[in-house]
Amino acid sequence: MVYPNQVRLYHRVVDKEIRIIAIGNRKFNIIKILFLKWGEYIIMPTFFQRVKLRDLIIFYRQFATMVDAGLTLVDSLDILIEQENKTLSNVIRTIKSDIEGGSILADACSKHPRVFSELYISMIRAGEISGALGEILNKISDLLEKEYALRQKIKAAMAYPTFIIIAVVIMVIFDVNLTFLLPEFVGTFAQFSGKLPALTNFLVVFTKLFNKYWYLFFVTFAAIVFVFLTYIRTPNGKMNFDKFKLNAPIIGGINRKTAIARFTRMLGTLIKSGVPILEALDVSSNTIGNLVITLAVANAKIKFKEQLSISGPLAASGVFPPMVTQMIMVGEESGELEEMLINFSEYYDQEVDRSLERLTSIIKPLMIAFIGLIVGIMIIARYLPIFNM
Repeated sequence: MVYPNQVRLYHRVVDKEIRIIAIGNRKFNIIKILFLKWGEYIIMPTFFQRVKLRDLIIFYRQFATMVDAGLTLVDSLDILIEQENKTLSNVIRTIKSDIEGGSILADACSKHPRVFSELYISMIRAGEISGALGEILNKISDLLEKEYALRQKIKAAMAYPTFIIIAVVIMVIFDVNLTFLLPEFVGTFAQFSGKLPALTNFLVVFTKLFNKYWYLFFVTFAAIVFVFLTYIRTPNGKMNFDKFKLNAPIIGGINRKTAIARFTRMLGTLIKSGVPILEALDVSSNTIGNLVITLAVANAKIKFKEQLSISGPLAASGVFPPMVTQMIMVGEESGELEEMLINFSEYYDQEVDRSLERLTSIIKPLMIAFIGLIVGIMIIARYLPIFNM
């Protein structure tokens, strides 16, 4: 079968369902193909079912258990192919095929960068060289579980204020009193001749403009969001936004601690897994998620070749708190850098937890006060003309 772009469609039949393997150079994970008319299909690409972090945690944990039990890589992967996530299942099937063809596990995984990050590929490679692959797979699973737990805590902390803000916006936009009753109320007041108070006048003008040009408000908001997202994708925009995230009031400290905890955990785990320190610095710097700290680590990697130390360059960057660099220096001098990094990441994880708890306890009363302020302003604006009569 040939599509209009002359790309051949390869397919096979599995359990009475046709599943797509590939169309040209693009790979697809087809959950189902529905027949619309004779010879027509609906194609479901891989982005409809991404590989979630939770899926990877289960995969690594199961893989580690099988390797520790003495199963070969091919036998382990053959069992692991049966995954609920069909995208991950197809990736595992491809990896198994590559290993049967003579590839090592790290090289086979590296062909799927959207599923396996550079960090975990480096750890797998070190595990294969050292013969401790099962232990390394367990460490990867531990790292992912901590990352997953941190994301969930941040989402939970942001869920309440996000819900409140959305609720307030909806309340203001769809307030029946603003849309219908306020203009009638103002018309009645105008019959008694009287100048509207500034607050009431502003609310009336805003209501009229929104009722008449409501679509412009949404278009303007969408344009602002688009410009902002485009800007932060540029090098300068990304740098400036990451600087803001580190220095912003209240959340800046949490962002800094989160990034540093992630970096120290990844670096310590890589070094402990047998990855050379220069490669470990290079890989871990790409997992931080903040360009300011990433550049500081990249500079430390360059200086390490001259000084054989990372604590000095990190301290000179001004990005890392003194306590962090001092602990790294102690670890370098004692020869237990990896243990110091991992222990420090645990400490900072606890600090992030406490900071998020404090932030949540502060946000709830602030949000209640914010709602009260908005509602109070709307009520006062409506009845202020009566008080002035």
